[in-house]
Amino acid sequence: MGRLQRDIDRALAQGLDPEEILPMLARLARAAEPGSEAWLSAHRKLAELGVEHDPWRAAIFARRVLTSRPDDDGAWAVMGLAQSLLRNYRYAARAYERALALAPDNPWYAHNLGHLYDVALDRPRDALPLLAQATEAQSSEADIAASYAHALARCGKVVMAKRILKRAIRRGGTADQMALWRWLDAGAPESGVVSTARERKKPKKRRNRERSNARE
Repeated sequence: MGRLQRDIDRALAQGLDPEEILPMLARLARAAEPGSEAWLSAHRKLAELGVEHDPWRAAIFARRVLTSRPDDDGAWAVMGLAQSLLRNYRYAARAYERALALAPDNPWYAHNLGHLYDVALDRPRDALPLLAQATEAQSSEADIAASYAHALARCGKVVMAKRILKRAIRRGGTADQMALWRWLDAGAPESGVVSTARERKKPKKRRNRERSNARE
């Protein structure tokens, strides 16, 4: 099992495709003692790497981690993303609320929860402080700024929304971001576009360090 763990660590460090890593993680999950660090790590990574391909299965893996470690903010965040992809938006919001309560300075959790509040649950005013926090912490992330601009406009703050988005896309924006700009430029009519960034995951190369920092 030690060799398998080393192979997994090497594959993760090299950034191999999840399809190459998931089978190794599945073998580790079967071989490790239930509840052990190796078992928890394998299930956590199975959830993280597989969530966009199979959110239902990822939610099962995340739940197994949370059964043993209810204070695992990363597992709550993966649960939130999985439930969001499954369109269980209220459940997703509750999961992100738990993740953010455990790691209140994590901008990715703040963004994803704020985005759910605004777009999925029609609570843009509740979204504003979360999206402001995320935008301040990740000022170079245009997708996060777009989510903030969208919520601002829905709360009647169109001028501020345009300023935030214009700064974020000054070097060019995605098709969704440009559609959002046109909607803002038209005065943010209620019948217009309601489209911003997807929920954002932490960059993989920073995931472990950020989780560690959040718990210090």
